[in-house]
Amino acid sequence: MTRFIFKLLLVIIVALGAVLLVRDDPGFLLLRYRDYSVETSLAFALVALIVVIVALHYAIKLLRGLWHLPGSVQSQSRKRRFDKARRQLTQGLIDLAEGRFEQAENNLLRLVDFSESPMLHYLGAARAAQRKGKHESRERYLMAAHEANPDAEIAIGVTQAELQIAHFQTEQALATLSHLHRIAPRHDYVSMLLARAYFELEDWASLVEILPQLRRKKLVKEAQLEEMEQAGYRGLLEQAADSQQGFEQAWDKLSKTLQADAEMTRFYIDLMNRNGWYSKSAEQLLIKSLEKQWDDGLINVYGSFEARDANTQLERAENWLNEFGHKENLLLALGRISMRARLWGKAQGYLEASIGARPTPAACLALAELFEQQLQQPEKAAEYYQQGLKLSLSTES
Repeated sequence: MTRFIFKLLLVIIVALGAVLLVRDDPGFLLLRYRDYSVETSLAFALVALIVVIVALHYAIKLLRGLWHLPGSVQSQSRKRRFDKARRQLTQGLIDLAEGRFEQAENNLLRLVDFSESPMLHYLGAARAAQRKGKHESRERYLMAAHEANPDAEIAIGVTQAELQIAHFQTEQALATLSHLHRIAPRHDYVSMLLARAYFELEDWASLVEILPQLRRKKLVKEAQLEEMEQAGYRGLLEQAADSQQGFEQAWDKLSKTLQADAEMTRFYIDLMNRNGWYSKSAEQLLIKSLEKQWDDGLINVYGSFEARDANTQLERAENWLNEFGHKENLLLALGRISMRARLWGKAQGYLEASIGARPTPAACLALAELFEQQLQQPEKAAEYYQQGLKLSLSTES
C-alpha cells in the first residue's frame, strides 16, 4: 500500500511538472491518420500520455496476476498444508511424550504426505506403534522413513535398534547395529548400543573388544563399564575352561588391574577348584591378593584351595591370625585346611571358634561333616547339621 501511494504521488508530481513547464506556452499538438485527426494542447497531451502509461502498467500487472492466479492459489494451499503438517507433527510428538500413543500415531500420519520432513513423522509413529505392540506397523513406518530420507540411514537404524532392544529382539538389534557400525565405526551411540547387545547376548569376545573404545571416550559410567568388563572376562574364562592351558592363557590376557581385582581373583580360583586344577602361580596370586587387602571372599576361596602342601598352607594362614585377628571366615578357612592336612583336632577347634565368632551355615556344615566322617560322632554331626539348616533358612527369609 505504501509503495502504491508513493508511485501515485510520483505520477502527480510529474504531471504537475509537465503542466507548469508548458503553462506560459501550452503549445499545439496535431495527430492525423488518414481521414482522422486530433488536435489538442501539448500540456493536455503530456498529461494524457502519463495517464495512459500508468493505466497500461497496471493493466499488464492485472493480466499477469490473472495468469499466475491458479499457481498462486496452489502455492498458498500447499503452504497452509505444510503449516498444518508441522502443527500435526508437534502435536503428535507431544502426544507421544505424554503416553497417548493412539493419538500420537494418528496425528503423526495424518498429513505426512504434505510435510517438509516426513521422516520425523514416520520415526515418531514407529515409536508409538512399538508402545502399542504393533510391531509390523513399526517396521512399515521405519521402512517408509528410509524411503522418505535414504541419507538418514544412521538415525533410522539407531531408532530401529532401540525399538528392537526394547522389544527383546536383541539378535535383530545386533544385526542392525553391526551394519551401522560398519558404516560409521566411530559413532559413539552406535558403539554404546552395540556393547549393550553384546552384553545381553553374552558375546563376551566381541564385548571385551569394544570396551576400550567406550572407556577411551568415556561413553558410559565407570561403574557400568566395570560391570560389563567383569562379566565379559568372566565369560571368556568360563568358555576357556575346557583345558587348563587354555584357561590360564585366557587369564594372562587380562589387564593387571583386573587380575588384582578381588572378585575376579575369586572367580578365577573358584573355576580352578571346580575343575580340580592346581597352579602354583594361582596360589601365589591368591596369597598376594590376601596380603595386599583383606577380603572375606578370598579367604573362603583360599580355605577351599587344594594346595600341594596342606601343612605349609595351614602355617601361612595361621600367620594371618596375628595380622587380621580371629575373623570367622579366616577360622573357617583354617578349619578346612586342617581337615585336608588330616589334623582333626585342630580342625574341630578352628571350626568351633568360627561358629563362636559368628555362626554361619558353611562352618556348621564343615563341622558336621568332620564329626560324621572323621570323628565318628553322629549325634554331634546331627546337631550341627540342624543348626546349619536353621541358619540357612533364616538367611533366606
